[in-house]
Amino acid sequence: MPNPHGTDISKIRGRLLGERNLFSVSELFHENSRISRSAPRIAQSPQSALVAPSGFKRYIYAPRVALPDPSAAEADSIWDIMTSRRSGRSYSGQEIDLQCISELAFYALGTPDKGHRRCVPSGGGLYPLELYVMAARVEQLPAGLYHYDPRSHALCELGRADGLASVKKAVFIPDAVDNAAAVFILTAVFGRSKIKYGERAYRFSLLEAGHVMQNICLAATALRLGVCPVGGFVDDELNDLLDVDGVEEAVLYAALIGSLDKVDG
Repeated sequence: MPNPHGTDISKIRGRLLGERNLFSVSELFHENSRISRSAPRIAQSPQSALVAPSGFKRYIYAPRVALPDPSAAEADSIWDIMTSRRSGRSYSGQEIDLQCISELAFYALGTPDKGHRRCVPSGGGLYPLELYVMAARVEQLPAGLYHYDPRSHALCELGRADGLASVKKAVFIPDAVDNAAAVFILTAVFGRSKIKYGERAYRFSLLEAGHVMQNICLAATALRLGVCPVGGFVDDELNDLLDVDGVEEAVLYAALIGSLDKVDG
């Protein structure tokens, strides 16, 4: 119905909400992953009971870099940290120290008891997420690609190549990569959750990536580092960089980390 100014409100609303697409893959996924009263109840299977405490990917033969223990030093209150968090894309290009990488990795996916508990919640305690670190300007850490092993709180070296160039090509804010000290990349091994939750597991993986990214953002803020979450990237290019297939394990999220030059807001 037109308003007094002659504008059709229904057309404006359609543009704001997006046109309805009956063949939308995202809508099909949402419907297929619903839980309903008539659907079979999700239950802990014998297989998922075995997977839960073993939700870790390990590169057994890769060279390892032990990380320093997370600091117990007092920081600002959690309330101050949450309200002062900003997305920072302008980095100074200075090195950050290995202690910072240790803190960020631990509060992202670390395990306080060297077991299966983590610093973030996970559906069924199955923890489908993995963390990779592309280091560029980190003291005591050669530039290259690493995988975080939470049980030993160490980085497994996967390659010494300058991966920032590949990251820059893949993300939609390439200029922000130039002076970054490191890039944290989150993937999901979907089968860990699917063994219990079926199609619903994909929803949980996305939700959990959000939990982890917020921890990274808050930890970086407490460390006075710049951090910018990145969800816009060419999937296949980041998957290829990590040598994951994009099906059984795929990149979901990334974060640029660096010594902060200024805050962008």
